[in-house]
Amino acid sequence: MRHRADPEAGARPRTGHVLLHYLRPHGGALVGAALSTVAVTLAELAAPWPLKIAIDSLVSGRGTHFDLSPADVSLLVGLAALVLGIAAVDALATFSSSYWLNRSGESIVHDLRTATYEHLQKLSLAFHSNRPTGDLVARVTSDVNAVGDLFAQTLGTLTSSVLVLVGMFAVTFWIDPVLAVVAFLVSPVLLATSLHYQKRIRLMARTQRHQEGEIASMATEALSAMQVVKAFGTERFEHGRVHQRSAERLKVGVEVSKVESRFSALVDVLGAVATALVLGLGVVSVARGRISAGDLVVVVAYTNKLYKPLKDIAKQASRVARSMARLERVAEVLGDDTVLAEGAGSTEPGRRAEGTVDLVDVRFRYLPQRRALEGVSLHVPSGSTLALVGESGAGKSTIGALVARFYDPVSGVVRLDGRDARDWSLRWLRSQVGVLLQDTILFSGTVHENIAYGTDADALTVREVAGAAGALSFIRALPDGFDTMLGPGGTGLSGGQRQRIGIARVLLRDPAVLVLDEPTTGLDPESEALVLAGLNRLVQGRTTILITHSTSLARSADMVALMADGRVAEYDAPERLLATDSRFRRLTETQQHLGRADDRTFGPAAPVLVDGLAVEL
Repeated sequence: MRHRADPEAGARPRTGHVLLHYLRPHGGALVGAALSTVAVTLAELAAPWPLKIAIDSLVSGRGTHFDLSPADVSLLVGLAALVLGIAAVDALATFSSSYWLNRSGESIVHDLRTATYEHLQKLSLAFHSNRPTGDLVARVTSDVNAVGDLFAQTLGTLTSSVLVLVGMFAVTFWIDPVLAVVAFLVSPVLLATSLHYQKRIRLMARTQRHQEGEIASMATEALSAMQVVKAFGTERFEHGRVHQRSAERLKVGVEVSKVESRFSALVDVLGAVATALVLGLGVVSVARGRISAGDLVVVVAYTNKLYKPLKDIAKQASRVARSMARLERVAEVLGDDTVLAEGAGSTEPGRRAEGTVDLVDVRFRYLPQRRALEGVSLHVPSGSTLALVGESGAGKSTIGALVARFYDPVSGVVRLDGRDARDWSLRWLRSQVGVLLQDTILFSGTVHENIAYGTDADALTVREVAGAAGALSFIRALPDGFDTMLGPGGTGLSGGQRQRIGIARVLLRDPAVLVLDEPTTGLDPESEALVLAGLNRLVQGRTTILITHSTSLARSADMVALMADGRVAEYDAPERLLATDSRFRRLTETQQHLGRADDRTFGPAAPVLVDGLAVEL
């Protein structure tokens, strides 16, 4: 299977590289936030200085009662203005920093989410078939949001706290080196403790996100298959499954909270120890004349504030650890290179394909130990119909998937118009191969939007293809016609109605090659007749690969390939196979005996009465 690396994907990116890649476009905003944070830091450092100046210049040495001179009053007014100015700078800088960081965070979330979703679209079915959908949804939504929170809520606080610590140490060292050393004696202990706890929190956060992904996957599967859950009465079973995983996640979450609380408490104790030491030594320094009373006020104020940035660093460090664990999950998706690579000389011709399909000695495995196809060779001329019949698991649908290039063969070649499918542009090839599954997938939106899915078709064109697919009558009967909103999966429509919308969707794209995978399975006779009427219009002038269990449908094809254990057991025109003692003939007789065969065919046939109307099959 040629799942080669996309040139843009490259090697699996490291988490730091991914973050740096999405930071670069927002360098200007981050510089603005950094400058604002510096201003906030200066404002916090300046906050106790008006009080220091007032104590040293207006209070110290004047006793308990004293008068203020005009110069003292002027100084006092100036100090009051300074206090207001510091508060204004702090408020404006805080607003600016918060704005730039939030703006950058939102932009990075947008860029990262769209890039992750785009990459998920590029990844092949080999990737998606092995990943729970709910887990991928969690990565695109909550994991990416956590990266945005890293900027909006964490980065500014963490940076400001570090700058405040550095600034307070510098100022305190300038006032009294001994007091500075005593006040910040706890910092190395805190740093070592922080690194230890951050590692533990990150590992636990990684486990936590993995469990949340499992819960999301379970809930997605169960909620999307609610009819099955109700039919089997397994509500308690589904509740139990999610409850068990949620309890495991709760256990880890409580442990994370315990670790964070322990760290926070340790910071409080270290801060109190530092304040007590500074207060004692500071009074001694004032008594000996080494520093003024105002200096002691500044140092004690800084020491009292010391616990806050230390505590913020501890708290934000754990948040960074959790956010980086989530970013790892996003980086894992962005670094996955399980993509169907374009050939070195792939082209996108500006024409419609002729429609000739060839499989030459094709071998394919979904897993190394699971053989799906072994030495399959088939030729489907342009405009002809090939029916693939056989037991479930024989490889019929796999052939259709290879023709549509959902996968690449392990060995051998799939050709379109005589050229290796891998050498055509993947976008062009997908536009030339229309696929209709046995259960058409519809999306939330209007009927018009579902038929025109992925195109900008106008209302007239959509109406025309709906009429050709035999869907116009029931669409007109809907409350708002083509503007009727459909629920997820086409809730409110019957299987036959969904199939006819699917036929209209394929007709709109006018593909040269059709892959019809059990298009009438599970439909009642009336719905089946209407779907077959639409299919007859769909296959006209197109190369068709019909995957079916019905030998009556297969008999209308130009050629029949009976698949068995991943190989072509029989390959010939249906009339010739029926004229010999073939497995296809025996299968046909068995179905007739069981009453499963009828007059279902493609091409001209006698009209079938449906609700009193003659429908030509």
